[in-house]
Amino acid sequence: MLHKDKLEHALLSFLLAGLIYWLSASQLLTIFAVLLIGSLKEYYDQRRQKNTNRQSFADLLADVVGIAAGILLVKYFF
Repeated sequence: MLHKDKLEHALLSFLLAGLIYWLSASQLLTIFAVLLIGSLKEYYDQRRQKNTNRQSFADLLADVVGIAAGILLVKYFF
């Protein structure tokens, strides 16, 4: 079963990627921007001790899945 945190990562990345790709039409910019936003948020949470774990590979994978889905949605349906 997926953890709520991973679903949140995927959903937020999906929404951000869809929006950024729709505005820019650049896959590279979209990937870079969304991964940067996700990494900065993880760093912020870690510094504020909201999350005692380091950013996990699973979080990154959830971000990548959300990014891919967001880009594909906009690319083929908008």
